[in-house]
Amino acid sequence: MTFEHDLLGAIGGAANVGALTHCWARLRFALRDPAALDLERVRSLPGVAYAAEQYGELHVAPRTGLMTSYEILTSVIAAESPR
Repeated sequence: MTFEHDLLGAIGGAANVGALTHCWARLRFALRDPAALDLERVRSLPGVAYAAEQYGELHVAPRTGLMTSYEILTSVIAAESPR
């Protein structure tokens, strides 16, 4: 599996992502069901430098490839999420 698929699994799947944005260093997830988040699992992923819940969002700083991860995640979420 890829980092992005592992990350989605730790946050409750693509269907649990209500919105995904990013800044210069972090992916920002608005989760539909925050209780489905396994924050310790997210933090334990080798590709994660930092992860925390802030301002009602999950913030994840990947070690490398922020924009590549964002593009992969948006594609997977669009393909797997209910319409």
